Amino acid sequence: MSVEKMTMMNIIGNIRDVDGVLKDILKSEKVDLVSALKQIEDNNFLFDVSDENIDRLIDLNYIATFDKDERYVELLKKGENLKEILGLDLNYKTHELDVKLSKEEILSELDEICEEVQEPSIMLQALKKELEFLDSFYSNSFKQISDFSVPIRDLRDMQYFNFKMGILTKDDRLKLKKNYENILAILLHTGSSADGEVYIVLYPKSVEEEMRRILRSLNFREIIIPKEYSGTPQEIQSQIQSMKDRLNMEIEVQERRIAQLGEKYKERVNFLMEQVKLISKLDNVKENIAFSKKYFYLSGWITESDKDEINKIFDKYPGTLLLLKGDKQYNPPTKLRNNWFFKPFQWMVSMYGTPSYNELDPTPFVSLSYMLLFGTMFGDLGQGFVFVLAGMYLAKRKKMELFGGLITRLGIASMIFGLLYGAVFGIETLIPALWIKPFDNINDMLMIAIFMGVGLLLTAYTYGIINAYKRHDIEEGLFGKEGVAGVVLYITLLALVGGSMLGLNILPMFIGVPIVIVCLLAIVFRLPLTHMIEKKRPLHGDDISGYYVESIFSLLETFLSLLSGTVSFIRVGAFALTHVGLFLAFETIGHMINSAVGNIIVIIIGNIFIIGLEGLIVFIQGMRLQYYELFSRYYKGEGREFNPVSLEK
Repeated sequence: MSVEKMTMMNIIGNIRDVDGVLKDILKSEKVDLVSALKQIEDNNFLFDVSDENIDRLIDLNYIATFDKDERYVELLKKGENLKEILGLDLNYKTHELDVKLSKEEILSELDEICEEVQEPSIMLQALKKELEFLDSFYSNSFKQISDFSVPIRDLRDMQYFNFKMGILTKDDRLKLKKNYENILAILLHTGSSADGEVYIVLYPKSVEEEMRRILRSLNFREIIIPKEYSGTPQEIQSQIQSMKDRLNMEIEVQERRIAQLGEKYKERVNFLMEQVKLISKLDNVKENIAFSKKYFYLSGWITESDKDEINKIFDKYPGTLLLLKGDKQYNPPTKLRNNWFFKPFQWMVSMYGTPSYNELDPTPFVSLSYMLLFGTMFGDLGQGFVFVLAGMYLAKRKKMELFGGLITRLGIASMIFGLLYGAVFGIETLIPALWIKPFDNINDMLMIAIFMGVGLLLTAYTYGIINAYKRHDIEEGLFGKEGVAGVVLYITLLALVGGSMLGLNILPMFIGVPIVIVCLLAIVFRLPLTHMIEKKRPLHGDDISGYYVESIFSLLETFLSLLSGTVSFIRVGAFALTHVGLFLAFETIGHMINSAVGNIIVIIIGNIFIIGLEGLIVFIQGMRLQYYELFSRYYKGEGREFNPVSLEK
């Protein structure tokens, strides 16, 4: 339930060990790499100047970054092409591999395999393309001709006439009939198809241009008959079928050849692609590494708890210098550590932003406060149980584990408050209320919501003050509107205003008013007060008048924020009442039906409606209170998530 302590790791190793070191780091999934060159330039990559380190120190004069080899794209393309041609189902296991081949060796071997596979592959593609053409030609042309037996050669040999074969749609046929007497041609209907009617058009050669224009206006889709087809349509159909049979036999031969090559090279191609992916991953990681003539320089973040394991990794690389430093001089990434109960709520925190390294992890507070708010607004034993079941189902689905766990916990909160309210699927007569019945105690519920909001806001202010202390931010921590001055102002106003409304003299006016004035002055003069404490000069910035004008106007924002933040929590009580009121509405409709079966059906429909729609609304309202009323007072979320390098990413 905290942010894990981080350690900066700097490594200097022999350049011959770089691939092995990186492979082990990737397999460990415990190192978040940063730019080693930047560390060196910022003088953060420091080591003892001793006799054994003098060579490393001298070699720093030749420092350079890694030049990535873009041939990886070519290698990957060749490998994926082979995988597709040979129909291989490859299973890469880069975790179990070491780099055994260079890029040149991989490229040469892939080229050799590609050359052997290329011939049957090209032949197969050509045969399939020819078969596809025949299928298309047959189905779109001669398959549709049923009542025509004149050889095509006779039509081609006509001295004074030309012919065209094609298809007309239904609409174009009607257009043709209306103008048939104006066309100098003979149209023979020879068959039907799904696209229209098949016609042969005979016309004098002297009207060739006119016929082209007429047929174009009719959207005549011409069927082009290759020269090798010269018999009757029936003979051509038989000729096409013979060619298709021959092509299918040749395709089978080539497919068998490719299948044999696939069996021959499957393991080797798989190995080569594993090598390509491993080398590529190492090359990507090397972009963060600096190199000299003899050494490589690597920097990254690890958790304090992983130091021993990291030390063991580098024990097997003699001559490797491992330097571990604290987190004081740097801006480390953030790795949250929460137990099984709070972990699902990290999803909500991450949606807003990652906590800074020196910021309190808000997850425990978010978990408890969100469950409290949701349970108060949606308290029902039966409906909460439905949420628990839905959460358990979602938790078993891939990538939904955290969200499913969150829904489960909200369901548990709903069930607990259902016991306190005495509600089971909206019915309040099955079990006794252990605490309060919301609809019978409307004013009490609204007051409970206000007190709950005050408690949560004060907790949020406490978190904010602690975070400011951890950031060494005196201005916001002591004198800010979310700092000590703001909290004292809030508590004093609560005592004065709340006491007056309740008829209680919690804090006398002659004490409360001076406290309010002091707090307001502290907020207005927060910058000069901070500079006085820190002994900085000048006390103000360049624009003194602008600063005070802005500070005075910020007081109005402070009062509005305190008021709106507190009043916002009335919605918690309002939704608790709405939850009961909705069910009462459905229950009334059920009684109006005057049928036991109808009443049960209405109650079931009502519960489905309440669980689905109101459950979603309450879920959103709970998130709104977290993000806008609580997070804004203590949480910045400007950190960088700990992102260790891995072979799988």
